[in-house]
Amino acid sequence: MGESDAIDQETLRLNSYQLKGKQSVRATFRLSNQMIDLLKIAATHLEVKQKSLIDELVQNRETLDRVVLDSQGAPQKETERRQKTFVLSRNSLESLDKISNKYDLSRDYLVELCIGRLVPFVDSEQEKHKQRRMLIKDAEHYLADGKKLLEQADKMLGRRDRFRAKLEKIVNYTERNVTEMRKFVKEKKTLMY
Repeated sequence: MGESDAIDQETLRLNSYQLKGKQSVRATFRLSNQMIDLLKIAATHLEVKQKSLIDELVQNRETLDRVVLDSQGAPQKETERRQKTFVLSRNSLESLDKISNKYDLSRDYLVELCIGRLVPFVDSEQEKHKQRRMLIKDAEHYLADGKKLLEQADKMLGRRDRFRAKLEKIVNYTERNVTEMRKFVKEKKTLMY
């Protein structure tokens, strides 16, 4: 077995530290309702679990460092807080602890700063959603025009005409898709935090 084979084998081995770092642990934080709602909305929109999103937000120490440095000088708002328990990887929790100790911040505040990074994303999605609501109205008008055209074809060509049959397929297809878009727009109306 050559030297490169030994190196390859070494990189494939998992050590106990790596495995323990992946273990899930429960952690409870006191967060403002606004941050809890923001996390819930972002997770729902991204179609991921809140615990996965929060774990992703807090796992990288360099990012946590940057978040703290970017927020220095901003006053910590005194708002009502409630407990929220998350399941995080042990590595993420250790990162939170190290950075909060390094900057003498509470873990709760650090988690809120991390969740706050979602504000631009959610704001952008809210704006897109306003546009979707406007476009769904246009799509509904388009469907109504298609139905009128189909009625006109009935009168002019009769129900058995091939052209009219193709037009009916188009209108039915449009109706199904407009219904799906309506449902999507309705489901995503919870983008307010």
